[in-house]
Amino acid sequence: MLQFNRLYKKGSTVLMGIYLIVSLSIVLLGLAHKSLNSMTLSKYDKNTPSYFFTIPIFLLLFFISTFRGDFTTDYKNYTSLFNLYNKYSFSELLTAGFQNELGFIYTNKIIGLFTDDVIYFFAIMSFFILFCFIHHFKKYSVNIWLSVLMFVTAGSFYASFNITRHIFAVAIIFAGSTYLYQRKFFKWVLVVILATLFHKTAIIMIPFYFILNFRIKIKNWILIAICSAITILLFDNIVQFAQQYFYEQYSEDSYGMWGQAISNIVLPVAFLIFSLLHLNKIDPNNTMHRIWFNAVIFYAFFNILALQIEMVERLGRFFAPYILLLIPYLFSKMKNKYLKFTYMTGLILILVLYNYIILSDSVFDPYYFIWDE
Repeated sequence: MLQFNRLYKKGSTVLMGIYLIVSLSIVLLGLAHKSLNSMTLSKYDKNTPSYFFTIPIFLLLFFISTFRGDFTTDYKNYTSLFNLYNKYSFSELLTAGFQNELGFIYTNKIIGLFTDDVIYFFAIMSFFILFCFIHHFKKYSVNIWLSVLMFVTAGSFYASFNITRHIFAVAIIFAGSTYLYQRKFFKWVLVVILATLFHKTAIIMIPFYFILNFRIKIKNWILIAICSAITILLFDNIVQFAQQYFYEQYSEDSYGMWGQAISNIVLPVAFLIFSLLHLNKIDPNNTMHRIWFNAVIFYAFFNILALQIEMVERLGRFFAPYILLLIPYLFSKMKNKYLKFTYMTGLILILVLYNYIILSDSVFDPYYFIWDE
């Protein structure tokens, strides 16, 4: 038995190395792309296309996500649901009384028309999530590789291994954020409705169409602080209301109804503090920048609330992607190149190590491929 435990720990360490390989691959490919840009700019005065970085990274992340093993609880649940939904006809699925959202149910059913292998479900979900995030990075990030690194280490990439349906809805919201930036309310509502077909919590993003556009002013911060304090004070009542009318299946003993570990709020709070310290680099008249900054506030807020009930952290997931755009932007505005290099190096080390430590001894440890079971 002792020998088996030693072998398991050794195997776990090797397989955990996959997470390090992914992170380091992003860093190396990103730096290589940046160096290539520097050389081509000096010769031809034009950038190397971003797909020199995005395509190989997309393929790597797609492979790691699609062919992951069933080491998370939700993987087994999604497999069971895929098999269950495909026992019913399209019309029967409407009247069967399933709790999951119709978009998710019918996605399973449509995939099931072509195959009974659940791996295709995970392939399609992984492809869509990655495409939404990386495509949005390509359009709006000033540093794509840093945004991707943050997405993998501090964002929702590995979370999508477990709460796939939720991150799928987050990806829809993030991909549709162009309408949020352009202040096209009705198109934004359509995006949110589409996302709610996969996870109903996305509905909160309708009022946040207005909230995230708040001007960066003291009076607005005071208003946000007062509303936040009231929410914290009345949180128990809010939870009871939600349990009574929206989440009847969640009791006090249900999964996620306890508080999350305090270590989980380290990065959200650190990102908020960093953003506040560099607030002077944000253009208050730029709608997009205001939305990114305000999103950092609510990302930290919902994670702090999650110290009481872990499930609230799911709401914070809708705001997390905007940090992946804001932090690289703030770095780009640093004029002191030595300070910028120090910050960048420190951030990379913190992200890679934090990600490795958080995943170690979790449900993600050890990582293994589906054919290794």
